[in-house]
Amino acid sequence: MSGTTSLQTERPPEVAVDPRLSRGTKAFLEVLNSAGGPPLETLPPPEAREVLVNAQASVQVDLSGIEESEKTITADGHTIKLNVVRPAGVKGRLPVFIFIHGGGWVLGDYPTHKRMVRDLVVLSGMAAVFVNYTRTPDAKYPQAVNEIYAATRWVAEHGGEIDVDGKNMAIVGNSVGGNMTAVTALKAKENGGPEIRLHIMMWPVTNAEFETESYRQFGEKRFLTAPLIKWMFDLYTTDPKERQ
Repeated sequence: MSGTTSLQTERPPEVAVDPRLSRGTKAFLEVLNSAGGPPLETLPPPEAREVLVNAQASVQVDLSGIEESEKTITADGHTIKLNVVRPAGVKGRLPVFIFIHGGGWVLGDYPTHKRMVRDLVVLSGMAAVFVNYTRTPDAKYPQAVNEIYAATRWVAEHGGEIDVDGKNMAIVGNSVGGNMTAVTALKAKENGGPEIRLHIMMWPVTNAEFETESYRQFGEKRFLTAPLIKWMFDLYTTDPKERQ
């Protein structure tokens, strides 16, 4: 008990000497924390989005080996743009995964997640459908998850229009995208479809509680700070029942 109390009250070590962080993570955080500039949560959402876009654009990554197209659909009363990504040179109707991006419901888009989608497509041999859901504060909960579910149903029923097999479908998401993949899978179960054969959540958001040991130990100078995540949640929904 005394050990637990001590852990909860002591401050976490500085990034440079934190034994829980890898060398690469320390190098990333040291650059990030020394960059200056206002915290993202103090900026208007459009400006915060630009910070992420510019940070991603400053790093060259491998985007080879894919073919891209776009499709705008209307489903369940929503107009949604889809980015379709296929392995380069591969013909025929491919199995497909729906990709739901992270960014705290506020940030992120196809360009900021393109490298991640590209890697998954090249390594799996599957096609990807990236759903451009409406971000907050332009939409409040549950609009984004309703759009994602509508897009998932559309791919299941009309996948042939984009040369994918909607009956052989997975769903993948990172961070809050992982959160919304879980919601989508539950909605599919509750509504009798569509069939989702594989569900992957990458470092998903699964808890709206902030008074936890994780926040005490990693809530500052660790990229996703406690104030930033609270800001994102507040823009998404302030209703405690909806957060649960």
